[in-house]
Amino acid sequence: MPIQNEPCINALSPKPGIVIWYSRIPDIIDKVLRKATYHNFRPQVNEIFKKTDLIQPVLSDAELQTVNGFKAMKKQVEWICGRYLLKLMLARFFLKNTPLDGITLSYLDEGAPFVSCQPQIPVSLSHSHDYTAVACRVDATHPIGLDLEKIAPMPDASFLNIAFTQNELLTLEKNAPAVFKHWTIKEAYLKYI
Repeated sequence: MPIQNEPCINALSPKPGIVIWYSRIPDIIDKVLRKATYHNFRPQVNEIFKKTDLIQPVLSDAELQTVNGFKAMKKQVEWICGRYLLKLMLARFFLKNTPLDGITLSYLDEGAPFVSCQPQIPVSLSHSHDYTAVACRVDATHPIGLDLEKIAPMPDASFLNIAFTQNELLTLEKNAPAVFKHWTIKEAYLKYI
């Protein structure tokens, strides 16, 4: 279901207290970044972003520094779009009077993100191919884990041996949809714990 005033953003609520938003990255680019050339972000090298490259203030100075440290524009654009979507969600549910560039994320040593000014709010974000997705728990009682993967051709044996335990491989169906389904569930669970 599209979000009111944000037709490019879709919402899911799989369980009470859990909200998931997802969107196509090219649709978010149009709302956040000034240059149309960012739509062709995959084959590009990184760019040094300035606040003036943003249509609206979305990133703090520290976040701009982080994004400018990435070596590929693909990573930069995915990172910016994921943060934009998560910040919109947080502004809608928790931080109504906070500008988007005032909402910042920090990271636990294990890599899990948390909202700097509201660390008790469980959040998760993911991106794959042309999509980004974010999730939060509005009841703040348990952590949350979200993963998003594009179903691609069947991965090779070396990937399977790295991604799955021997026990998992014994029960895993050997077709791309099944492999990516199990990989996505595993990634989301690892983000959850």
